[in-house]
Amino acid sequence: MGTNKIPLLTLPTTDYVQMVGMSNARLIGVLRSAVLTPERIGRFSPRPPEEHDAYMVRHRSDCIEIHLYSEGAEVFHIRFVEAQEY
Repeated sequence: MGTNKIPLLTLPTTDYVQMVGMSNARLIGVLRSAVLTPERIGRFSPRPPEEHDAYMVRHRSDCIEIHLYSEGAEVFHIRFVEAQEY
């Protein structure tokens, strides 16, 4: 199975530099409060699934990825990147 079939949401953020220094637990807390709350989840496209039971955080050189899993299978991932100045 190719990972290209898993929906990806890329979120530019002005808090990226702060996020790089956060623990994985804190990053998941940020995700849950800023993206996955019922009031906010509908603002995003593609829309993250409300049903998931696990997370995996990956720190990459140019982004922070959080993968969402349901029953052991990856169902979605979110990529936080540094917001570009215009």
